[in-house]
Amino acid sequence: MISAIQFAGGLSLFLVSLVCMSAALGRAIGPRTRAALSGASVPAAFATGLGATALLQSSTLVSVTLVGLVNAGAIGLGPGFAAVVGANVGTTVTAQIAGFRPTWLGWIAAAAGAALLVMSLLTTQRSGERAASRAAACAFGGVASLGFAGIVSGLSVMAGACASALDSATLRLILAWASRDRWLAAAVGAAATAAVQSSALITALLVALTREGLVQLPGAVALVVGSNVGTCLASLAASLPSGREARALAWANIVFNAAGAAAVLPFAEPISELLRLTSADPGAQLANAHVLFNIITAAAVLPFARQFVSMFIGRPRERLTNDNSASHHTRGRSRAY
Repeated sequence: MISAIQFAGGLSLFLVSLVCMSAALGRAIGPRTRAALSGASVPAAFATGLGATALLQSSTLVSVTLVGLVNAGAIGLGPGFAAVVGANVGTTVTAQIAGFRPTWLGWIAAAAGAALLVMSLLTTQRSGERAASRAAACAFGGVASLGFAGIVSGLSVMAGACASALDSATLRLILAWASRDRWLAAAVGAAATAAVQSSALITALLVALTREGLVQLPGAVALVVGSNVGTCLASLAASLPSGREARALAWANIVFNAAGAAAVLPFAEPISELLRLTSADPGAQLANAHVLFNIITAAAVLPFARQFVSMFIGRPRERLTNDNSASHHTRGRSRAY
């Protein structure tokens, strides 16, 4: 069973920590660093997202952090989306890992944040403009590190609230039942991944079920494809209290994965036949499907990453208001003349 109170507490910690981290990053990062990150190339951002996810074993954590960086103006929207796509590919490296969140990373971030705050207090005792600037940078950096630690802890609490569901026979039966219909399987895969906050864990479980013959390969492919959509929901929740560009990044990630799923699901059967040529082990076949899906969809969108994510940027409200005022003024003048 999922503990609702524990899950709600983890979600609250997650959102508050994200807001604090984003605000602190916006103040701590200097203009030079901001310009360098904003102008990062798409291939470099993709490689960074892939490497970070393979290292941290969590595409959700990387995606949420990228939402915070985009909201703080520390990284451009195009490179941010490319890094998110890289995180989708990077999570295939850890599909077989049976662990929830890198909690050790949260402790390191908390220790670094505390150290930076102490340095800030010590620096404020010195006089001079440079000392004051350094103290402020240390203080904001400390708050950002503590916010990141809170994000890791919030994700861990939410995952812990759903941990019992992951090991239950009921979940196995639901996945096996849903695999009979590919569209239902995709929806159940998305919901299960959103609950446990880890597509890698759902994929690892499905690999085991497929190897045992409890889930047929076409249904397992649909479940895995759905899990790629479900893992985007955490970044969407993170973007809700954020700015327009952060929300655009989250929506672009969801639409990108949903479009990839919609393109693959009608061909689950022939794709499964091709996957059987890659290995004699059904579990390995499903793992290969997970890798191929993310690599192919990434290759399809990366050349147009900046253009794709720009589609989700709405017209600024302030500019729209000014344009309407100007148009009204012009119409008034034309009537006068």
